[in-house]
Amino acid sequence: MNKFKYLSIAALLLIISACTPSQQAKLEPSSSQANAADTTNIEPVSKAVNGKVNRKGWEVSATGVKYAGQKIKGEYRTYEAAEVWTVVSVTVKNTSGKRQREDDAWFSLAFSKLADSKGNKYDYKERELKYNVDLLSKPFSPGEARSVDLLFDTPKGIKADKFIIEDENFKSLSLKL
Repeated sequence: MNKFKYLSIAALLLIISACTPSQQAKLEPSSSQANAADTTNIEPVSKAVNGKVNRKGWEVSATGVKYAGQKIKGEYRTYEAAEVWTVVSVTVKNTSGKRQREDDAWFSLAFSKLADSKGNKYDYKERELKYNVDLLSKPFSPGEARSVDLLFDTPKGIKADKFIIEDENFKSLSLKL
């Protein structure tokens, strides 16, 4: 369990550093990117889903999928994908009768993956919180739920099929989208 706590701390530091604005280097587009169609104005397409798992006092549910284009304007920053964003909305709920911290949970969203209908997997790249950031350092109250949008940089036109999280033993658990 100590390994998982250190991994959670490292993941939190990674998320914090990703949320800190930085100077972005100006990149020359590759020849394939230069010939690609502009995807910044893709109309968002959403679908509601209800894949969930309830284990050891926590419920993790994938509540929606959105195909959002190359740029997404979040509350505090704009996220830009190399290709296009596929967004999975996730809700984490404390189902125990006591206060508990997410970093003590059996799962980690930091290593989430998205699988498409062809079996290709994509790593989670960005996270947009749907709750007050002051709650990041506070335990969940009994019955409390918090939502987050996980952003996956994917090729245009994929069909999201599964949301994959890892448990405390690094075993994958798939939620159908």
